[in-house]
Amino acid sequence: MNADTPEDLIQAIDLALGQGNFNQAKTLSTQASQDYPNHDKIQRYARILSSPNVPFQQLSRNPDTPLNLNWVIRHRQHYRGRWVALEKGHLIADASSLDELFAQVGKEKMKDLFYTIVY
Repeated sequence: MNADTPEDLIQAIDLALGQGNFNQAKTLSTQASQDYPNHDKIQRYARILSSPNVPFQQLSRNPDTPLNLNWVIRHRQHYRGRWVALEKGHLIADASSLDELFAQVGKEKMKDLFYTIVY
């Protein structure tokens, strides 16, 4: 590992996630969890990113993607565990479930939005 501290690794994982580089984030978290088996945040990242229920797909080349991902990173503490719908880096709606989010925004409008659960 090139990072000196757990905080450096967490920053590298956050950066990879912010850039939509989920496979790199997964690789970093796997190695970090081996290097720091007692670090809670690193172990949490490793559990989430290694989950077979989290599909890793390359995001489309949408110019709004960095704006939306940056919003998630900046606001993740406040919206942790919530579903959010974003448009060009602006919050459109948030909800406790995906069904609730779809009900708020409407299924047709959701096709044009970036939506995710915030971890």
